[in-house]
Amino acid sequence: MLAPLVALAVAAASAPPDERAGIWEGTIGDLPVRACFAPRGWGALGSYYYLSRRRLIALDAEAGSGGTLRENDARDSGAPRWTIENAAAGRLTARWTHRGRTLPVRLSRIAPGNAEQDHCSGMAYHGPRLAGVRTVTARASLDGVEYTRITLDHGGRFEASVETFALGGSGAAIDRLNNTLRQSLTGDPPEWFDCIRAALERLPNEGGFDQRLAPTLISRRWMGVTEQYDHYCGGNHPNHGRRYRTFDLASGAEVDLHDWLNGAAVSRQRFEGEDEEIKTLVPALRTLILAGWTAEGDCEGVVESTEFWNIGLRRDALVFAPDLPHVSQACGEEFVVPFARLQPFLTEQGAANLRALQAERAGRDR
Repeated sequence: MLAPLVALAVAAASAPPDERAGIWEGTIGDLPVRACFAPRGWGALGSYYYLSRRRLIALDAEAGSGGTLRENDARDSGAPRWTIENAAAGRLTARWTHRGRTLPVRLSRIAPGNAEQDHCSGMAYHGPRLAGVRTVTARASLDGVEYTRITLDHGGRFEASVETFALGGSGAAIDRLNNTLRQSLTGDPPEWFDCIRAALERLPNEGGFDQRLAPTLISRRWMGVTEQYDHYCGGNHPNHGRRYRTFDLASGAEVDLHDWLNGAAVSRQRFEGEDEEIKTLVPALRTLILAGWTAEGDCEGVVESTEFWNIGLRRDALVFAPDLPHVSQACGEEFVVPFARLQPFLTEQGAANLRALQAERAGRDR
């Protein structure tokens, strides 16, 4: 039983390194490019970009073709083709062909591959692509409060879109709040780019990142935010949906509206060794939320049995949305429940918070 496994391990350990592995620079015809190859068991994955445009172009190995790769998708026989001719001593030559046109590819290795084969997602390869990426701002207002809209501008280099905002003013609470709202745009590299480059550890194509945060309520004490997102970071499927978020303007902290609901509404569990408390809605509150709702097809059973819900804040109501698995995303809906109907399910502090919010609205209406 062990002999075949030992033989395979010895063969793998003694196999010569693939000369294509690593990061390269050179030209396609006369145009400067940077390329990267990460060999896998079934062939070489890779990508490249023109230094003038810095938009990634995937290279996918054609099955059983040896040194031939197609741009973006190996199954597309009409896509441009790379035919690797030689890769040795830090030099790589190939032919780029498309629609009867042929250009020479001449590259020099600038960084070797590594055992983890993650160099094609690393900053040594992608660093030049982030040069000049910036944010654009514009003024906006809601509920009589001015804020600044912030939009990512990368010049079309990435499958990425980020829109968020910042409140004006200064102080620890405002700084904390605005730092949270800008989280996807911060870091070195920024969070949005970390997502899309993660896909390159498994695939020739980078991922996508789409996130939009906008305020839906700004009161004296509370701010409601709706987040729309559609991310693909290299997993089995994209992650997309809508999320409601609530912030305490006095502290700048994000709050969980489950904590405004009492034990008749929310079940709380903490598993041994875990810091996070698991919060689910009990059947009595779910029945109240879904009262009068008529579902189509299989959605009724899916939504009724869902224990995990996202909760958002409005001036006169809470909005509830079921947290559904990927296969049931089409059943996603939002349910608005007025404060008055929620009274039996509120904690003392939750009820006080909602009364203050309603009083503020009444004062504005006078």
